[in-house]
Amino acid sequence: MDAFYSSGASLPVAPKRNGTQRVACVGGGPASLSCAAELARQGFSVTVFDNRPLPGGLNTYGVAEYKLRASDSLREVALVKSLGVEFRQADVGGTVRLEDLERDYSFIFLGLGLGAMERLGIPNEEIAGVVDALRFVERYKTLPDFTIGKTVVVIGGGNTAMDAANAARRLGASEVHLFYRRTETEMPAFSFEYDHSKVEGVQFHWVAQPVAIIEHEGRAAGVRFVRTSLGEPDASGRRRAAPVPDSEFDFPCDLVIPALGQSRLTSLLENTRGIALDSGCVVVERATGRTGNPQYYAGGDCVNGGREVVDAVADGKRAALDIAHQLEAKHG
Repeated sequence: MDAFYSSGASLPVAPKRNGTQRVACVGGGPASLSCAAELARQGFSVTVFDNRPLPGGLNTYGVAEYKLRASDSLREVALVKSLGVEFRQADVGGTVRLEDLERDYSFIFLGLGLGAMERLGIPNEEIAGVVDALRFVERYKTLPDFTIGKTVVVIGGGNTAMDAANAARRLGASEVHLFYRRTETEMPAFSFEYDHSKVEGVQFHWVAQPVAIIEHEGRAAGVRFVRTSLGEPDASGRRRAAPVPDSEFDFPCDLVIPALGQSRLTSLLENTRGIALDSGCVVVERATGRTGNPQYYAGGDCVNGGREVVDAVADGKRAALDIAHQLEAKHG
């Protein structure tokens, strides 16, 4: 891609087709951008609706800076814009209703991503000095003077937890400690992400579960944990973690970063005709991205529950190819 940009090259675009053949892409992340770009290249009119000030989704706001800079994400957005794609900042489901999009656009692609991070559900998690992993990554990507304390505690065992821990080290934390309620065997993070974090100097603590944030003068001063024991597998297939009686201990720190995974965005679609949800994820036909409503397609994290950027891009392109086929069949 660097060679492409430095050469000044541009992507080929087909002549614009009938202006009534319009597609809306809801969400500004990789799935929607991929869908929009492919449709625009084929000459169709596309509008991307995103509720954030800057498009790009997690590539702009949520992927750690050492992996992907916000400027690189926005450069890709600019490339999509150069194809003639229109971008609108709007809250679909709020200021813009799905019913309006259904009336004004032939097809709607849902690239909604996921929602906010799951909560710890423990006392004092709302106080200063507790910042969930996505907000933490967003802050250090968008605030040039973002600083942290000397000792950071990250809670969780997924790839996002690894990103936050590595970022904290790179931002100057003397110590970064990651706590997970199971063992490294059950940890959902990729093995190479775990290995990378160890190289970065992150220290790992197993079979420990937070029960409270310790408060001092209005901000987090540490975390109270309880030891856990592992029993039979739960619904995820990993061994269930149960608290060990009388095993609580306190761990002092300057910043707490919960990283428990993101919630599902179900409220927008619960009453949308024909769109089925399975455990909060949109049900689609895998090969095309079609939902049960013939006007809607979907892809990315809102379908797969949270995978890699390349998966979202592939979903968007598959949907775009089928949408283009449907539009050609309708209008020639």
